[in-house]
Amino acid sequence: MIGPKIFAVVAASFAVGALLMLLQRSSDIASSHTSWGKFAGYAVLLIALLGVAQLSGALYALSCGAIVALALNEFATGARIRPNLRYALGAEFLLLAAAALTAGETALYTCAVSVSLLALTTGALAHDPRRGVRQAIWSVIGIIAVATPGAHLLLLTTRPERFPLFAFLVLVVCCSDAFADLVGRRWPIGRGVLRASPEKSISGLAAGLGTALIMSLVLGAVTGLWPPWRAAVYGMCIAVAASTGDLIASSLKRTFNIKDFGTALGDHGGVLDRFDSLIFAAWPFYWLIRG
Repeated sequence: MIGPKIFAVVAASFAVGALLMLLQRSSDIASSHTSWGKFAGYAVLLIALLGVAQLSGALYALSCGAIVALALNEFATGARIRPNLRYALGAEFLLLAAAALTAGETALYTCAVSVSLLALTTGALAHDPRRGVRQAIWSVIGIIAVATPGAHLLLLTTRPERFPLFAFLVLVVCCSDAFADLVGRRWPIGRGVLRASPEKSISGLAAGLGTALIMSLVLGAVTGLWPPWRAAVYGMCIAVAASTGDLIASSLKRTFNIKDFGTALGDHGGVLDRFDSLIFAAWPFYWLIRG
């Protein structure tokens, strides 16, 4: 059975993460209680997502749809998009989700282009075109950066190997994110080099790529989906895309002059703060497995 093996990999990963937590310098962690609470919350959230993906395609689609919808709403709040356009943005995501679930990627991209053009047209015809176009551009960025990549998670719903595919994607992303943060805090070599996210370090990014490679090889062997070289290539592409998504989200927060996109997940920040890497990595991963 693939399921127990995957959950065993999850347990082993969090055991290694806990060891790194113990090695953290006290000065690096403002509150030990908060840090361990965040660590435990991450574990519970990940296991819950994997459990949903294993149980039911409908529940998986509903969960992924909710994640992307909440992330899109947080983006709209950060970009200060007016409420009426925010409702339109939500309706556009529902259209994208319906297209992905019923007609596949061709309909998804057609809808994404159509609603983007519609948003720009509506903004240009507003009473105050300058403000209307500015709002419309942020709406289009939301469609391109959040809604459309996130909808690729829904495209996995109809695939018979949905659970191992999603497990591969989410675990490689989580390893890349978590170990980049843990190692970057413990050994902050090259911190501040990336101006889009000054807290990131070169050592952390390297650790994220390394652990993503290890995780992809382990999961490739556990699931039997691909030969080792293909699993490694997929894992590296996912890790690079995940890091890029995280940097884009950090850059957007600096643009919006906000610390977090929301407070829905407590210490993790908002939904978009927690899942930006997964949302952005879903798009290249889907096309890689499609060949």
